[in-house]
Amino acid sequence: MLNHDEETEHGHKKRLIILVATILSASSGMFLLGSYYFCKVCRNMTAVDRGLKEDMDLPLFDMSIIATSTDNFSNKNKIGEGGFGRVYKGKLVNGQEIAVKRLSKSSKQGIDEFKNEVKLIAKLQHRNLVKLLGCCIQRQEKMLVYEYMLNASLDCFIFVAI
Repeated sequence: MLNHDEETEHGHKKRLIILVATILSASSGMFLLGSYYFCKVCRNMTAVDRGLKEDMDLPLFDMSIIATSTDNFSNKNKIGEGGFGRVYKGKLVNGQEIAVKRLSKSSKQGIDEFKNEVKLIAKLQHRNLVKLLGCCIQRQEKMLVYEYMLNASLDCFIFVAI
């Protein structure tokens, strides 16, 4: 027969074992659920990227490349802002200067609408318009990558004093 101290110690060990088992089970469940979600999102984004690539001849930029070229979307590289998002100046590793339009997350525009917009802009290429170099859809971000042009109003070029 166990005395009172041994009974209390046995009860504490039992509760500790139950507590550890509960924490391990909950942690494992959360890990599995997170892994499932991550894999599903990655698979979906890969399908979206593949769909964009098949729909148009437009390069897809990786988020890490854009973040690096804009110094992680630093305010010192912000060159504009409008209702659809912010525009950042960047420089690719090959030295090419770019302008990145980072579409607002509050935009109701979905993937299909974004793809249609990208296709339309890609078709509207003209020597007097800024060139669309590519786009990026990653981590719930939608971005358009343009060639960079110095910030000057178009009327400076059109209405030159003769």
